Amino acid sequence: MNLKFFNGSVSRRLYCVSLFALAGCGPLDPDSPSLSEQDGVSAEVGATQQALSTVTYRSSTTASGKSITSLSIAKPAGTAAGDVLLARIINRNNVAAVATAPAGWTLLRSDQSASQIKAWVFYKVATASEPTSYAFTIDLASYMAGSISAFSGADSVNPIDAHSGQKNGLTASFNTPALSTSSANGLAVWFGSQIWTGSACPASPIVPPSGFTEPFDTCLVSSSTGLIFNAAYKDLGAAGLQPAFNGSSPYAETNIAQVVALRPTNAPFCTVGDTFSTTYTTQGNVQSTAIVEPSGLAASRLTPGVLYVHNEDTTAIVAISTADASTRGTFNVSNVTPADWEDVATGPCPTGQCIYMGDIGRASASLPTPPSTFTVYRIPEPNIGAGQTSGDLTAQAFPFQYPDSPKDAETIMVHPTTGDIYIITKSYAGASKVYKFPKPLPAPGTMSTLVFVADLQLPTSATDENYGAATSGAIHPCANRFLLRTYRKVYEFRAATGAAFDTAFAATPVSLTDTAEGQGEAIEYDSTGTSYYTMSESSYSSTSLILRLKRVARQ
Repeated sequence: MNLKFFNGSVSRRLYCVSLFALAGCGPLDPDSPSLSEQDGVSAEVGATQQALSTVTYRSSTTASGKSITSLSIAKPAGTAAGDVLLARIINRNNVAAVATAPAGWTLLRSDQSASQIKAWVFYKVATASEPTSYAFTIDLASYMAGSISAFSGADSVNPIDAHSGQKNGLTASFNTPALSTSSANGLAVWFGSQIWTGSACPASPIVPPSGFTEPFDTCLVSSSTGLIFNAAYKDLGAAGLQPAFNGSSPYAETNIAQVVALRPTNAPFCTVGDTFSTTYTTQGNVQSTAIVEPSGLAASRLTPGVLYVHNEDTTAIVAISTADASTRGTFNVSNVTPADWEDVATGPCPTGQCIYMGDIGRASASLPTPPSTFTVYRIPEPNIGAGQTSGDLTAQAFPFQYPDSPKDAETIMVHPTTGDIYIITKSYAGASKVYKFPKPLPAPGTMSTLVFVADLQLPTSATDENYGAATSGAIHPCANRFLLRTYRKVYEFRAATGAAFDTAFAATPVSLTDTAEGQGEAIEYDSTGTSYYTMSESSYSSTSLILRLKRVARQ
């Protein structure tokens, strides 16, 4: 079986046991550059990629038959209890036919042409005692083909987030209507089906949308009523309106394209107008002695229930538990000497998920001469869940300057889908400015000039100059809002439903629950988006330093 990853002009092939004899894949869509292309970093064949989604492809099986009323498809290899199974059944020239799935399967959708092709999509959640095969029946004898694909890590209670599909008549384009997801970090599963006439499978099979991995592409051979069909999948990032996932083939024949978005386990909730508790809970005290002056928090995108915390001027990064602030891992950034690390974020990068450290301050005591240029360091995230709990981490440096004049800043935010890097400046008058890195992101070591995005005017107090000074921020996992805190206050800026993320900068800030910290300099959403965490830069008892992790839950 050839696993093909389609992304712009890049096609990665991971070779395993071949199930089908596949040839060339036709032209690839040159649009929508990959994140690695945007970042100016080549994606190497065989390079290890961290998963953006917890939903994982397991395996697929296919079957076909001529003039039949029942199609038996084997259970995909490795299927386990809780897996989500997606079945796609196709028939030729009997679009009035009704397909019936085995017990336990649910019809998701069907799409058809006027007379030549019809495709159904069914799903079920696997139990501990699945049969070895599944028989799908049809009430009119037809040429039939179908597939079943198994996925782990999807929400077993409510696995389907969204779906769409359509018939495309006499065209080489496999177009699907855009769909809107309600959960972040899901998985899109795409099915292409096309009429085919020929004595063998075509030399150039279906090409899935850019960025999708294709586990199979096969056919039902017939001189008059054959079919070609495939499946492909792709990690999704932020919730909301997704692009139209369009594929192609070299043949201008009637086809059907369908896409299903699977919702991951513990998916973030993405609704505007939410309220938060008016009180906070103290989750626990940081125990690691490596943290003495915490200045930022960032949620792991690889390991649920983990936050990264750092100091302003040391190379330590400590992973702590969101449950009780206990230490989950301790790391050292080995190739960097920090000047003023003011904040941290996590987000996508060419290798999957990265930690972004903002060396963006201009007012530290360690800086006798305020700098005019600054640096964001990008560090591949350690896989704590897989046992990587200590050691050295290596950073890539992305130096930058402002388009106008040097500024002090304590807030870095990274978009969870696009990887856009935002810097928000600090002003004791509450007059912050928002900038972001240019795209494509220049290669590491190349000086960037930031792009101005927006002005932010935060509320101020005549009796407290720290009231409006921005010290940390975070973008919601669903990318429809962001948090911004000052020493004294916490605000959430919300984009309108369906609007682009950058419109949130023009929104009226919603005041949220402060966590009563004398020097609040760290804030982050929970990875599910259902709460946020804070930590003070300094909190002393009569005898020792106490660093409390606090949580405010969404109601």
